[in-house]
Amino acid sequence: MRKWITAALLCAVSWSLHAQEPYPELGAKLEEYFTALAGETAAVQSAECDYLIDSCQDSLVRQYVAIKIYDHYLRSQIMGDDAVAVHIADKWFLSGAVAMKTEEDLMNARIFAEFNRSSLIGADAPSLTLFAPDGSTVDVPASGGYSVLYFYDTGCSTCKLETARLKRLVEEAEYPLDIYAIYTGQDADAWKTWREGFEGVTHLWDPSLSSDWQRKYGILKTPGLFLVSPAGKILGRGLDTPALRILLNQQYSKGKYLYGETLQMERYRQLFSAYGDTLKVSHILDVADYLAARTFGEGDQDSFKQIAGDFLYYLSSRKEEVYKDACKPFIDRYIKALPEVWNTDEDKAQVVSLGEMLEDLTTRTPAGSVVPDLAVHGTLRRKPCLFRKGSKEGVFPLRRLKGNPAYILFYTGDCPYCRETLEAVDALVKKDRRVKVLVVDMDALFTDYPEEARLMLDTFDLSGMPFVLQLDRGGVVRHRYVKL
Repeated sequence: MRKWITAALLCAVSWSLHAQEPYPELGAKLEEYFTALAGETAAVQSAECDYLIDSCQDSLVRQYVAIKIYDHYLRSQIMGDDAVAVHIADKWFLSGAVAMKTEEDLMNARIFAEFNRSSLIGADAPSLTLFAPDGSTVDVPASGGYSVLYFYDTGCSTCKLETARLKRLVEEAEYPLDIYAIYTGQDADAWKTWREGFEGVTHLWDPSLSSDWQRKYGILKTPGLFLVSPAGKILGRGLDTPALRILLNQQYSKGKYLYGETLQMERYRQLFSAYGDTLKVSHILDVADYLAARTFGEGDQDSFKQIAGDFLYYLSSRKEEVYKDACKPFIDRYIKALPEVWNTDEDKAQVVSLGEMLEDLTTRTPAGSVVPDLAVHGTLRRKPCLFRKGSKEGVFPLRRLKGNPAYILFYTGDCPYCRETLEAVDALVKKDRRVKVLVVDMDALFTDYPEEARLMLDTFDLSGMPFVLQLDRGGVVRHRYVKL
């Protein structure tokens, strides 16, 4: 498959030298190429991309291809792809082999590579000497066990959300784990207040920045979460706590079943992408039923466990409503109903516990239920007219949110898709005066009303943001995980 696409790409590159408008065709072929490479190691992907760039004879086409590849891996949400971006930056742009469009782009590439090459997946975790609250020094990461390095700032609202998740992981962890909570600021009083109630972790800081933690771990913003192996290798970076939990479950079950590998996730993605916008919960469950019949139904329990576990991990990775709605029936049918299959400690750690967490999250405020009788601080957005403004800030009872339709949007400042969702809100309310949108800034909520923020976390599935609910006139939930 990949060789065929490589050949087609080289033809596209050659043809592009003579075509009047080559780049749309070439860009489409490159997107196919990225899909075919998904699941390969960073080393394999880097070598393939080098070969492709080197095959471009025209300097402008080579520049286009190199920048397209660099941007793809720079923006990729797949853990480990940033290693390819660093490689492309070093080999092609910083070496001068290919010119970037502007000096500013080149400077940004240099900063990106400098602040990421030391902490890539598979690299030796850089050693840091940090300071405990009593002034003693501690070397991290520890050797001989799994270590989590959690970089945070007391002024970072998103860090409050991640800290709440991490506290829960600490309370529920059933395996040995060293967690280092590393304060990136310099306010000793704020740090002391933050540490209160955050137990089970080692609290550290480096107010003089003498350990060079910013460059070594690429911490240009917080939060930053890393997992390090007992051998001192970086296993995960750019994590959030749900991803950390999945990765830990995988590591502690090594040698038995390993779920959620990139190649298998890509296979499921390609399978369901064939349905396009027509995908329904029934389609997802039909596929699950077919796979179960061909494995468990024929007495092959080992293959069934691998396939069902991968299926569960795939559902957990998707943000669309149709996948979320498929979680509970899948878990009921193939996890909870088969305790004799999922009966080992490893099964319970990496499959059963994930299923319980997903079921808890996805059964909160389901479609068809009445929105909880709660009030929340936020901003009500609607189309302005002669008699009212377009926005109103205050405390809003959710059941009084009347619109045709009405939406509730939860967001944070650091999530990559929140900005475009807020822009979509602007377009929506300008277009239709019947629409109302209650916008809730979770960063501000954690800062000003922490109890209210925790209540929202317990009431709605805010494991991924933006999170959007659509309500009807009676306050009944029509849809969750809405994309505006």
